[in-house]
Amino acid sequence: MKVWIALLCLVAGLTNGNAHAEVYKIVGADGKISYSDTPPVNPDTKAQTLKIQTWTGSPSVSTSGSRVGKVTILSAKWCGVCTQAKSYMKSHSIAFEEWDIDQSDFARSKMRELGAKGVPVILVGTQKMVGFSPERLESMIAGSKAQ
Repeated sequence: MKVWIALLCLVAGLTNGNAHAEVYKIVGADGKISYSDTPPVNPDTKAQTLKIQTWTGSPSVSTSGSRVGKVTILSAKWCGVCTQAKSYMKSHSIAFEEWDIDQSDFARSKMRELGAKGVPVILVGTQKMVGFSPERLESMIAGSKAQ
């Protein structure tokens, strides 16, 4: 019984909404910068630990101020929920535009403008969803067609 209680507490602690991932920015001897999810092997290597947040809780949907008119996802390659959302959209023939926050200054500025603190951020028409839910996405798409 104690094992189940400990396991339940562990699961509850891991599902608190925001997931933190450790990413290491590593500067090699030649000055080249690389990123990894594991610390550098060589203790002499210059490394900086970056704290990255991604959303793992229930998605929230709201109306944004601008009209997008299509499905857009702000994402990152390291984000598992983003991969899940893109896979869902591809398998259901939902056309979308992707903005990678690690590759695009515009995507990062859009994140700030929308007040989003994690990825994915999915925009459909004037609606915004932080996180991902297939049901909410379908509802947002249906709502944008009715406008």
